[in-house]
Amino acid sequence: MLKSQLMYALPIGLLLLSGCSTRDQVAGSQGRGHDISVTSPGYTALKAGDYDKSTRILEAANIKWPNSPYDELNLGASYQSQGRMDLAEPFLRRAITHGHGLMPTESTQDWGRGMTVEEIACKNLSIGLKPATIEGTATPCQTTLVVAVVAAPGPVAPVYQQTSYNTYFEFDKATLTRDGEAILREAAKEIRSNPDRRVTLVGKASSIGTDYYNMDLSRQRAETVRNALIAAGVPSSRIEVLWVGERELPMQQNDGKRQPLNRVVEGTVK
Repeated sequence: MLKSQLMYALPIGLLLLSGCSTRDQVAGSQGRGHDISVTSPGYTALKAGDYDKSTRILEAANIKWPNSPYDELNLGASYQSQGRMDLAEPFLRRAITHGHGLMPTESTQDWGRGMTVEEIACKNLSIGLKPATIEGTATPCQTTLVVAVVAAPGPVAPVYQQTSYNTYFEFDKATLTRDGEAILREAAKEIRSNPDRRVTLVGKASSIGTDYYNMDLSRQRAETVRNALIAAGVPSSRIEVLWVGERELPMQQNDGKRQPLNRVVEGTVK
């Protein structure tokens, strides 16, 4: 039963930056007054097992203070505790990116002591995701897809892994954030590493607004990413640009409710 499985391997929650005051600004977040203390409502609800309440509070915090690894990990843990790994995984993977090197001072599970935000998010993924198809060839935190190679006589052409780079945008914006710039620097470095590597960009926009407007906004975002890659030394001939507006969204979205993970340009390097 799902309940017994969760009790056996419950994901970890709470991330407090060591040495922070109870109302300090979280690294990577925007604005002031972001409560990351042990008495914050989202964490209190998560620790008490009231996952519906913790989800509502942490979703609101994630919208108000985007890119906070604390909210991302706790929201992922809240979803995961409800058996919704489809919703938890994107937030846990973002926590890995934004929480690199950050050390919490407290956690909801004893096994999280001494682990960084990145390590905790990775551990939660290992709890909630199915094992790799080929044992020993992938970890839950690996960003690349595993490629199986079968030995064949004679010379074998090189096989490259497919890597995903998602660039997220602020609401109704098509300009890069600092996180977006950092992600694209890494993407450009990988693409330039081999002349055979190419990238496909797919611009997307949340379903708030008209279909026509969102289609154009997704185009602007895709072109912004394309221009950034070119500026970083990637030949334009190796970049394919697509945009789909509010179609094919990575996250389900209710009308009128913002979903930051749908404001994205999905990049795939092959």
